[in-house]
Amino acid sequence: MLTSPELYRVRTVREVINTLHKPLLVMAENGEMYYLKYTRYQPYELKCEWLCHYLLRLWNIPTPDIAVLTVPTEIFPTFPVAAQSAIRFLNQPAFGSKQVHGSIDSSDFIQHGSSSELATLTNPDDLLWISLFDAWVSNDDRRASHHNLIIAPDLSVGRNRLRCWAIDHAFTFTSRPFEELEHQETYFSYNINLSQASIAKAVLNSWREKWPLLWTTELKAGYYLRIKTCQKNFAHVCSLLPAPFQLNESEQTHLFYFLFCPKRLERLWEEFFASLPLS
Repeated sequence: MLTSPELYRVRTVREVINTLHKPLLVMAENGEMYYLKYTRYQPYELKCEWLCHYLLRLWNIPTPDIAVLTVPTEIFPTFPVAAQSAIRFLNQPAFGSKQVHGSIDSSDFIQHGSSSELATLTNPDDLLWISLFDAWVSNDDRRASHHNLIIAPDLSVGRNRLRCWAIDHAFTFTSRPFEELEHQETYFSYNINLSQASIAKAVLNSWREKWPLLWTTELKAGYYLRIKTCQKNFAHVCSLLPAPFQLNESEQTHLFYFLFCPKRLERLWEEFFASLPLS
């Protein structure tokens, strides 16, 4: 069930993460650690983060919990030196992605698509669904060479098993304002999609071995079923976005037609399927 994000005040800022948006690793008043993203460049980038969190949940793809974070001015003097340049952006609520305990960057572990790597993951099939999700939302940032995934111990199944999580969705929807989206354009870049990564190819090959006659049907049916679920819940998703990240009527309309245009969905599936590696 999708719910509104919790609101927490930041207690301490620990460090700056050296990526493009320079998020802050912070501890919130609930005692949890979060990666705090603020509006550093374009406001719609954080709207993308909120939207994709909920859409990923509707696709049943693991993604970290989120929260609305506010930074009280009284802790500004305690900021690490490297974080002080962010202070001028922190006069409004920010996006917080909860740190997954024990997580590491996926590229530190899943590199070659070996059978041992696949056996360690408890949700390897999600790599295919993430590839399709990225094609659907035109994710410019998760690539075969740059996964934007984390892996962490899956405590629900015991020791030595890892779960894959999708993170970092500021550069989705073609990295442009929603009103500029052409609802019949796929914007699909097959050569950089996660499906071209060795580990995703290995998952695809395992599907071909298990269901030689049915894997295409399973993938296509899952694609349309997940998108249909999102369409039914789209208005609810938009209602959950907190201020100041809510979509105006024009943004909602353009995004709706972009995500759910039947012609685009059909063309996108055809392009995605044609791009899948043969082996």
